[in-house]
Amino acid sequence: MMDISKQMLYQEITDQLKNVPKEVLERISAYLSEIDENKEHINFELSEEQKESLSKIQERPYSEHTEINIFLNEMSEKYGI
Repeated sequence: MMDISKQMLYQEITDQLKNVPKEVLERISAYLSEIDENKEHINFELSEEQKESLSKIQERPYSEHTEINIFLNEMSEKYGI
């Protein structure tokens, strides 16, 4: 059973995804799978530069988003992940 904060987060994510195009949902699914496969190697402490970069990505229209593999390669090259 989920606690209230997890339920709220789940509902927030669900609400955000209601109008997302199928292609974006597929990218999100691939991204989540990648996270799950590599969860023991993930460091969730972001630098200010990383936070700013993610904010810029979030502000982009869906049509400007990149494929997950391209995004992961760019992040790997930039941050040595």
